Amino acid sequence: MTQDIRTSILKNTIKVFNKKGLKLTMDDVADQMGISKKTIYKYFESKEDIFESIVDYIFDGIKRREQEILDEEGLSLEQRTRKLLAAFPESYTEIDFTKLGDLKDKYPKIYKKMNRRLQSGWEPTIKLLEQGRDEGLYRKDADFTIFKIMMDAAVARFFETDTLRKSKISYIDALNQVVDILLTGIKA
Repeated sequence: MTQDIRTSILKNTIKVFNKKGLKLTMDDVADQMGISKKTIYKYFESKEDIFESIVDYIFDGIKRREQEILDEEGLSLEQRTRKLLAAFPESYTEIDFTKLGDLKDKYPKIYKKMNRRLQSGWEPTIKLLEQGRDEGLYRKDADFTIFKIMMDAAVARFFETDTLRKSKISYIDALNQVVDILLTGIKA
């Protein structure tokens, strides 16, 4: 039950975040849920604690989605690789990632955690890319360390600036474009 309430607080914080960005308050979240702020503080020490938990909530969901893709039957190697690189649970499509531009300055600890999570867990993806290279799908000279750095840098750039917001491009659309550009570039 405690986990259900924590998850509900995280989901509702995301809803408020989409409206107010990082300027949301605990009162805003309490109003959204129809509970007291005191109830929220039973589960989270602070707004920063909620934001940090949201990072884990999102990235744990992405890792679950990646495993689903790896286990999915009937996908070609290219389809599996493409889906894995753009892995994003359907339930996260409502999160407005374009509002994360100020995270680096206002919550550097959370920003660093998000970057660590972005840069970790690449082993299954690299393995698929290497398999694609071995099977002739990707260029023999493709360096997947460079590929990973480019992917990480593109995604980090989306979070560091308000480029997506100004361009009116969703995070998911931008991610898919980056995946397409990078995979096209290493295609044999």
